[in-house]
Formats: sequence, C-alpha cells, structure tokens
Amino acid sequence: MKVNINIISSEVEEEVNFNIYNVNPKINEAIELLTSSNKIIKHFLAKKEDKHYKVNIDDVFYIESIDRKIFIYAKAETYEISEKLYILEEQLSNSDFIRISKSMLLNINKIYSFYPKLSGNLEALLTNKEKVIISRRYVSSLKTKLGMRDNE
Repeated sequence: MKVNINIISSEVEEEVNFNIYNVNPKINEAIELLTSSNKIIKHFLAKKEDKHYKVNIDDVFYIESIDRKIFIYAKAETYEISEKLYILEEQLSNSDFIRISKSMLLNINKIYSFYPKLSGNLEALLTNKEKVIISRRYVSSLKTKLGMRDNE
C-alpha cells in the first residue's frame, strides 16, 4: 500500500482520504483510530507506598480490582491507581487491553500461551511466567481481539 503525506498550513482543516478497493478490518481499524474521540492512554499515574510513578502502558501486564482498589501489575512492580475498572476499560478500548473477568483487564501483548480448562475457562501464561484465568464469558472476545476464528 502506498502512503502519501502532504504537509499543510495550520489554518487548513486536516483530512484523510482513502483510495481503496474495499473496506476491510484494517481500514475499519484505521478509521476508528482517526475518528475516535477517546484519548489514547500512553501511561498511568500510579501510586506505590507514598510515591507517584508514571507507568508506561506497554509495561503493564494486567489491571485488577481487589476490595474496591485497582492495582496495576508491571513486570516487577505493583502499583495502585484511583480510577474505576469500568472507566479504565472504556479508556483502553482502542488499545491491546481486554476484560478477561469481572475484576481484571489483560494486556494481550503479554500473553505467552493459553489453553482451555475443563470448566470452559482459559488459563493464560504470561511472558513473566504468571498465570491468569480468562473467564469463559470473555473467551470469545479474547479470540476475536487476537484474530482467531471460532473453530480454533
């Protein structure tokens, strides 16, 4: 695919034109990204003990709600954040995070492997060797986000 970029003055409204044969999922994704009013989160402001830290979103493995507190799990550290889980889910909807249970959002880029359990849930092994359970309620949305077909 050829990409053309024309630099314009700041007084002119920016626009994007697609010259395509048909609309496919990648084009839809690009349109969603360009037209989304949601701000894309690049980092979290989180707290550990009495200090505040800027945590890069790409370093986060998962976000979990425990006893009405929200924790962010990075490779070696755990932080607390004051935002509600459902609000984080909305804010992260255009990213690689997905809800995998009532109390957890997972960064799909941190999945090393996953396999089915007898209960219908999946167990995922993350790149840091930690295991998390993906509730059967969220299995199909995970497979969709990963681009898997139903018969896989």
